[in-house]
Amino acid sequence: MTEPEMRQYFNDLAEATESVLPGGPSNRGRALFVLLVFDDPGLAQYVSNCSRENMVQALRETADRLEGREDVTR
Repeated sequence: MTEPEMRQYFNDLAEATESVLPGGPSNRGRALFVLLVFDDPGLAQYVSNCSRENMVQALRETADRLEGREDVTR
């Protein structure tokens, strides 16, 4: 896949993801997401609708919970 094709693919994934979040696309900025796609654990592609800083923080906190086998009660 070329770089422009990959960019379009991930933009389409982002639009599809936002369309199913609470409030749909108009909810941008409140329902945040990061979508990781990989076929090699060492090389992931991602798309998100939040700042890189917030995305990295969320991924670190999630990894910590997963490694500690902690569940979040809702």
